[in-house]
This record gives sequence, structure tokens and C-alpha cells, in this order.
Amino acid sequence: MVVVSVAAEWQLLYNRYYRKLEIYQMQWKNVNLARNKIACAPFGGPIAVIRDDEKIVQLYAESALRKLRIFTASGVLISETIWKNPGGRLIGMSWTDDLILVCITQDGSVYFYNIHAELVNTFSLGKECIENSVVECVFSGNGVVCINEAFEIFSLPDLKMPKTVKLPDCNLEELQNSMAVIDPQCTKSGDIELLIGVEDHVLLLEEDGVQQHEPGIGPLQKIVVSRRGEYVACFTHDGRLLVLSVDFSNVIIEYTCELFQPNCVDLC
Repeated sequence: MVVVSVAAEWQLLYNRYYRKLEIYQMQWKNVNLARNKIACAPFGGPIAVIRDDEKIVQLYAESALRKLRIFTASGVLISETIWKNPGGRLIGMSWTDDLILVCITQDGSVYFYNIHAELVNTFSLGKECIENSVVECVFSGNGVVCINEAFEIFSLPDLKMPKTVKLPDCNLEELQNSMAVIDPQCTKSGDIELLIGVEDHVLLLEEDGVQQHEPGIGPLQKIVVSRRGEYVACFTHDGRLLVLSVDFSNVIIEYTCELFQPNCVDLC
């Protein structure tokens, strides 16, 4: 019998020790997270799962038809439906604050599903996204920012009101991995704002213009904004985890990690 020290379960992060506890086992079966797109609602809400059409996967006994499935936080199936929407690849999906699942496809089509996997609404982001396909979308609460193949950036501050706003050109030449949205409820302007890590600095895009923050901080692999819009967490190319004020004026935590390519960074 292998005896594991209790102390070995704790890991030091900055000046605190943390450990991960298994609260319960997921009830779903044959759900491989690496093969699927996943959207988890906050505060223990439902989880949406759909096979990732950007990846080549072996289907085994699965049907070739893709299914959108919605589970409880413990992995119990609530509902499912066959995904048969036009519009090309599914670029991204997320839950709104009132538990509506938003799905955005390559041609800028936006589909809304309720928790019973019923399609309740749809609209288009506009001709710019039809002519130049959407390649990335970043969600925050009830808003989203999308980037198309021409590196044009569009914001949709409130998904309940299908009105897109084109953000200023910031001369992007390639798609960036480190992007985060600041919810309009947390900005001084009352408009949605986008943070993009570009080379060694961070750009702040808003409707009125582009600002440059903190030269020398990057390159960044990941960037995320806290739910109240007060803090920003960044993971740098050399393995540093930084927590800063949202205006990048104050470094609150700086920690060197052994992990150099995290799949996800989040602020609780």
C-alpha cells in the first residue's frame, strides 16, 4: 500500500498553499474533453458539450451526426439535439447570465439555445463576417468580441440586442492567443473593451480608440479579466504568472511557474 503524505497534496502559489479536492465524480460516460468544445456556465451551472469539428477524431461507436449535449455540473444529461445548423465550423460558445447558450459559427451566424437544447433565436453578425469568416470570438457575460479573417474586430456588448460595433483597427498581422474582454458594466466608458497581447505589450481597444499598456510585459500566452473587472491575470512566454490591476499600473502577484504552456488561465 502506497502512503501519500497529506503535505504532498498542497502546492505553494505565491505566499499561499493550495490543494485540489475531488468533490464528486462526473456521471457522464465516454465524454473526452480533448475531443469536444466545452462551455461551462458559472456558479455550478450547466455544461454544454459538442464534438470539436476542427479536430480529426475516431468515432468508434458514435454517430457521425454531431450532437449538442447539455449536462448538469455533475455530468447528468439534461438534454441533447442534433447539430444541423448551417454556417460552417462552430467557432465558439458560451452561456449568458440568464443561462442561454450562445453559439457562433464561421459565417457570423449566432444561435441561441435554452437549457433544454431548444433553438430559441438566431441572427447574423453582418456581411463583414460573411465575406471574411470569423476566426475567433471572446465572450464575457452577455457580450462577445469577434475577429474575422481580415483582422476586423467587432463587439456585441449585449447579446440580447443584435447590434454590432466595429472596433478601431490595431494593425494586427496574425491572430493572438492572449485576448480578454472587459464587460461594459466594469468599464468607465460603459462600452465593451478588449485587451490583446501583441508582441511585448498589451493593447486596449474601445470604441473611441486604441491605448497601449505596459511595454515589456510580454509576449503573453494567456490573459484573463476578473469577473468584476478589477484585476487581470497574465501568463507570460517565460512562465511567469502575473496578477495586475486592470490598468496594468500595479503588479499584485508575480510567480514563476514550472508549467510553460497552460491550456487555460482563470480568475475566481
